Amino acid sequence: MNNLVIGAGYLFDGFKLITRRGLRRFVIIPLLINVMLFVGMFFLLRHFVIQFDQWFAQLLPSWLQWLSSVLWLIFFLSFFIIILYTFFTLANIVSAPFNSFLAEQVELYLTGKVPEERGLADNLRDIPRIIARQLSIIGYYIPRALLILILFFIPVVQAAAAVVSFLFHAWLMTLTYMDYPTDNHRVSMPDVRAWLNVRRFSSLGFGVSVLVCSMIPVLNCFTIPAAVAGATKFWIEEGNENRQHSSR
Repeated sequence: MNNLVIGAGYLFDGFKLITRRGLRRFVIIPLLINVMLFVGMFFLLRHFVIQFDQWFAQLLPSWLQWLSSVLWLIFFLSFFIIILYTFFTLANIVSAPFNSFLAEQVELYLTGKVPEERGLADNLRDIPRIIARQLSIIGYYIPRALLILILFFIPVVQAAAAVVSFLFHAWLMTLTYMDYPTDNHRVSMPDVRAWLNVRRFSSLGFGVSVLVCSMIPVLNCFTIPAAVAGATKFWIEEGNENRQHSSR
């Protein structure tokens, strides 16, 4: 099945999974990292909102003042999503080794087996590669985000730019969290994107649900481990065993 509702459902399955007795202990470190980073994000966002308000007041010409409230909301939400994704990216880089291990344990919990047997030394050697994968997603993100940013400065298309920005960041959320279970199976990033493209609506539903939950205070601290668990279940149930995996 390939639809928005099923995709969104995987995130809520992830929230359930991280409360299971056999998995709770693997969530503690990522959760602590998230709490510290989101506290920092709150204070930084507060500072930027003040700066943003002053900048926006000078941006609009007098003949567009009647649209100021609507345009302010569009610009602010888009700005907020960019800041939010930036912090989620930072959180994922810092907690990447723990998230990868969580994905492995979720797969073990759901299937009774892990992608491959690895000892502590193997897991430690994997850390640079895991972080490099997350950095490659940032490399994929930056040029596309800049193109979307340009749209916000083109009159008339600003509302459309906000929608494009939201959908793009939802897609990035899916790609980011699907990276953990697929990386455990040594699937290349181009293959991951192709796999998600085949399941476009489910992928979008998952990403939108992650993005929305990440905007809700307190819940957003639990969203990252839930998204890792949900993406792992998504990967398992959508037929990863039928794919040919390419090594990096």
